[in-house]
Amino acid sequence: MPCCGARGPYAGLRTLSRAQLHGRKWRFLRVIVLVLHALFIGAVFMLDSTLKRRIHEAKWCMILYGVMVLLTLVQYIYTANSSPGYVPDMLRAGSAMHAIFINTATLSKQASSKNGSLNSAMSHSKIEQQNPQSIQPSSLPQVMDLYPPGTSSRDFTCPYCRLIQPPRTKHCHDCDKCVLQFDHHCVWLGTCIGKRNYCRFWWYIFEQTFLTAWTVALYVQLFHRGVDVSWWKSLIGLVLLVALILVLIVLLLLLIFHTYLALTNQTTYEIARRKRISYLRGVPGKVHPFSKGICRNLYDLCLSTQKGFVLEAVPPLEVLEARATPYTCRDVICCRGC
Repeated sequence: MPCCGARGPYAGLRTLSRAQLHGRKWRFLRVIVLVLHALFIGAVFMLDSTLKRRIHEAKWCMILYGVMVLLTLVQYIYTANSSPGYVPDMLRAGSAMHAIFINTATLSKQASSKNGSLNSAMSHSKIEQQNPQSIQPSSLPQVMDLYPPGTSSRDFTCPYCRLIQPPRTKHCHDCDKCVLQFDHHCVWLGTCIGKRNYCRFWWYIFEQTFLTAWTVALYVQLFHRGVDVSWWKSLIGLVLLVALILVLIVLLLLLIFHTYLALTNQTTYEIARRKRISYLRGVPGKVHPFSKGICRNLYDLCLSTQKGFVLEAVPPLEVLEARATPYTCRDVICCRGC
């Protein structure tokens, strides 16, 4: 048995956090995704013996296809390296704003004071910036005010982060942080999908679906022209085509599902765990509690990264019950759902 001061052969691994250990796995999966793109796209050209003639005849089509491949890969990397909106980041951003406000006010009030008092005020703001979780910025709403009256803070305190979670927030065990408007943890992207990167995620799915459909069309065109290739190349092409069709079906279903979520301002977690979320249990099944109408939902989604950390309050039960009433002709004319 090693002595108290000795270090075992695996002591270094214990110093790594869970997020760091999972980060290596996510980087490996991202490489796999890029390799799969190169495999499926490169194979369709390698199996085509008339490639040079086709590029010469349909130059602009091939250029557009190459641009689409590049855009999809860039969008993938952009989304994979984006932040979903972590609660500690929200507190840190709010603390910085609060510290700047205090510092500016102090400078204006104590412009004629001595250097000692001015330095003490500035040092106080620096302390607030270094420990953002120990203060409550006056510019941010109280988190518990976003919940229905009578809600206990104990019910929404994360046992891992020791922070009060705003509505629609969940702790991700892979990222080891609480995520605002948590949707899911995407394995292929290696990051969480939340409030600040959901729009990027939707655009990635859209571009990936479009690129996959285009690639399937190239494979079908390859077999339709009856290009003279060896049997093993035809077999490889057929296997890749079947795999691409399956991927395309999954992507189409995923795109339709997340488009529905975007239009109704819902998340995958809220739909899958609706009965386990306390403030959603009493909500009628057909009511989307956080929806502001299709147009406003899309507006907020597209500007989610520019608007900062905007928290949504849980609507009162009276409002939710009113939304459960059937639509009338007046509601349709007034665009109640828009």
